[in-house]
Amino acid sequence: MSTARNTEGRGVRLAVDGGATKLLMGVVDRSGPTPRLGEQASVPGFQWTTGEDPIDQQCRRVVSAWVALGRPAPVEVVALGLAGGAYDRPSRERLAPLLAEQLGASTVLLTGDDVTSHLGVLGGDSGVVVSAGTGVNCLAVTPGGELTNIDGMGYLFGDAGGGFSLGLAGLRAAVAGYEGRGATTALTARAEERVGRPLREAVKAWYRSPSLIADVASFAAEVAVLAASDPVARVLCLSAGEELSVCTSAAVRKAFPTAADGSVPVSWTGSVLGGPVIFDAFAAGLAQLCPAAELRDPRGDSLAGAARLAVDQDVPHIAGVVVHSAGAPTTTTAKS
Repeated sequence: MSTARNTEGRGVRLAVDGGATKLLMGVVDRSGPTPRLGEQASVPGFQWTTGEDPIDQQCRRVVSAWVALGRPAPVEVVALGLAGGAYDRPSRERLAPLLAEQLGASTVLLTGDDVTSHLGVLGGDSGVVVSAGTGVNCLAVTPGGELTNIDGMGYLFGDAGGGFSLGLAGLRAAVAGYEGRGATTALTARAEERVGRPLREAVKAWYRSPSLIADVASFAAEVAVLAASDPVARVLCLSAGEELSVCTSAAVRKAFPTAADGSVPVSWTGSVLGGPVIFDAFAAGLAQLCPAAELRDPRGDSLAGAARLAVDQDVPHIAGVVVHSAGAPTTTTAKS
């Protein structure tokens, strides 16, 4: 078993990015001028079930990743960006000391994955970042440390343009084509390959899957691939890109209401915007709806943002972070 211990006589610093599909933990390498990620481990993400405390599940998942990493210790700092579960300040204030106890961590820095994504993607700069993975969250951070969220409402009440939304639309189109109540589409054959045959019965069986959200979201990749050749898939991807541009534009207008044209850095993260048809629709919609936006390539991701937070808390994003230190009360500097 790996030990992943720090060799410089200092405690280990860990970075965590946790979402619905998977949770990643990495050891932060501080040997260079900027933090880098060393050894990493991955475990399944968060799947909420009735009667289960999501805080307890998140704690177990983080501990599982730590065990998979070889229980590196002593843990000086662990910085976490987690989706769902501990979504508000009270729940994060409950989770942080649990994590400190389980990992033996001196300091826990706990926030949403939207905050760590923003920090990683824009490298600590202010601006707007849209995260489009299984779900969707758009976060604006001003130079003064004001945080504004758009969407992030989950797969039932929001997340338009995200992986679950697109995957679900693709599966619905596949079944409709299979039954003859919708347009013929290559999505039907792709769904049969992914879900099973006969398609109706196979899709119904998916209701019993403990990883249903991740399963449905994974089909978004199939929709994105087929968008280049299948008209139905293309329409769905164009719609996803447009939805993401609407979300991002709303964040720019709300957080930077008086911004001049081209003055607000905007970037993105997440697998959904890796699809060319989706990204082109997103970029075109953003240019039309939001002249103030300046689209930038991402510098990093949520795990990189967590690594940055683990070594440097002098960023405006700290307003959205709950801080727990061993022997001291859990604190938060501002809004979650």
